Amino acid sequence: MRLRLFFILSLVVLLVCACTQRNQTKDKAASDVGEPVQGDWAVVHFINEPPTLNPLTNTLAAGDYAMTGANNSQIYELLMGYNTKDWDLTEPLLAEAPPESSEDHLTYTFKIRDNVKWHDGQPFTPEDVLFTFKATACPLTDAGGRRSLITDVADVQVDGRTVRFQMNKANAYNSRNLANSLPIVAKHVYDPEGLLDGITFKDITGPKGKSDPKVKKFAEQFNSHPSNRAPVGTGPYKFEKWDSGRELVVARNDNYWGKKPYLDKIVYRFITEYPAALAALKAGDIDFQPRLQAVQYNEQTSGPAFDQQFAKARYVIPTEYQIFWNNERPFFKDKRVRQAMTMMVDRQKIIDTIRGGLGKIGISPFPPQSKDFDPNIKPLPYDPKRAAELLDEAGWKDHDGDGIRDKDGVKFKFEFLVSSTSSLKPLTPVLIEELRKNGIQMTERVIEASLMADTMKQHRFDASALAFTFDLVADPYPVYHSSSANNGMNLANFKNAESDRLLEQARGEFNDEKRKQLYWQWQELIQVEQPVTFLFYQEDPAAISKRFQNVQWIPLRPGYDLTTWWVPKANQKYKATP
Repeated sequence: MRLRLFFILSLVVLLVCACTQRNQTKDKAASDVGEPVQGDWAVVHFINEPPTLNPLTNTLAAGDYAMTGANNSQIYELLMGYNTKDWDLTEPLLAEAPPESSEDHLTYTFKIRDNVKWHDGQPFTPEDVLFTFKATACPLTDAGGRRSLITDVADVQVDGRTVRFQMNKANAYNSRNLANSLPIVAKHVYDPEGLLDGITFKDITGPKGKSDPKVKKFAEQFNSHPSNRAPVGTGPYKFEKWDSGRELVVARNDNYWGKKPYLDKIVYRFITEYPAALAALKAGDIDFQPRLQAVQYNEQTSGPAFDQQFAKARYVIPTEYQIFWNNERPFFKDKRVRQAMTMMVDRQKIIDTIRGGLGKIGISPFPPQSKDFDPNIKPLPYDPKRAAELLDEAGWKDHDGDGIRDKDGVKFKFEFLVSSTSSLKPLTPVLIEELRKNGIQMTERVIEASLMADTMKQHRFDASALAFTFDLVADPYPVYHSSSANNGMNLANFKNAESDRLLEQARGEFNDEKRKQLYWQWQELIQVEQPVTFLFYQEDPAAISKRFQNVQWIPLRPGYDLTTWWVPKANQKYKATP
């Protein structure tokens, strides 16, 4: 899997699903009128502003959506994308075709597309691919999330128009991780001095990666490079401007090597409060609100005036909200406590009230659409009485009669970390009250969304709730293997030898059915261990101006592909720069 961590709120990650059909909407945008034409803009609401536009170091969903879009092709591009027929990873992007693989699954060779230009006019070359993998593998760059996806790469070599990857071990996900985990960045932009020239991929991953003065200088420059705010890519849209606190604008790339998009510009407007965003939509200041609040969808977006201008939709991408318990905290070390925490959360009530009925109870690290999802796993029930018994069994009792459970002199008091823009803010008071009735004191700490990724990766929290958006290929290893707990994607700090063994075995199994059986065993273990509480699988409500045509909802995040939208000439709103 390539799991990206997305704070939708939030973090964008890294698990997976094998959706094979387009998601269906219950409400449709205006029907297509005539042939597609060029022109107009789409002004899209973003709840969060990305901290960076470096695609290798970014950790927020907003950044990924702006940089690589729905199918890995917007400002930046990857080697391969998903085709829109069966959602297999077979669509050539910067590579001409899927890689050739050796019989032992240790060598993968890509032929790189020719006649592609960077947005500044410089030619794209296979050296850019090699550079991207070196920059990601460098232990001194802030690319830890992406780096966890290429840990099995032993060497990368360029030969003419081909790039050859040598792997340390056979892995069922190697092809996918190489083709669809790293957006390719420009060597001439990020390393104009040639600091990494002469330093091989093996050097970067060896002692030189931490000690070589040139590597150190490169990493410092890479992490704070000006292009992190003004990216240069190869995709169908190119960066135009970033007005901090207000909007990010990308413009149609007229020199794009592939099929050109129809919209002249996409404006991502940052509005950190949902009510303000809806007001902006109704006023015509934005065209598309991809994620309405449930109350907005159910109660505040109807009537003749609204219906005349906007269409509403409900769409599904593989996203699951989860509560992460820091498994190394004294409160959450014992699996009985983690089971109890789950059984004190009335998830159906949360779906019905906070989500307005939009969602289904979470069960597993896999979404139900995944071929590896175990249908025999059932969610733990809402059962506060049994939860209290489990807490007693684990030794967390109110020994001193002050109403708060304690053990070995430690009070069961913990802090719940919340992003300032999290859609799960209403969850906090519900949890506080439910836990209080069971002798547990929880307090809330709110931090900026841009700080969430590092705070959680470094385990500077007791508990937090996040939305995890999955990719279309499954590999839970980066999120649950103990090796990923050190500043990686294992946010729950979960370390379990049997879990590690099953995840490693599944990665090395190339038979789909056998690999599925291993994942079923692993899901049974996770059900018992409960390193996180699986809250609910999300259904997203949206509102969009009816002037847009070919609005389709797809199983890739963010659930829509702006490169395919168009507006009839008579309905175009933005015809010149205001």
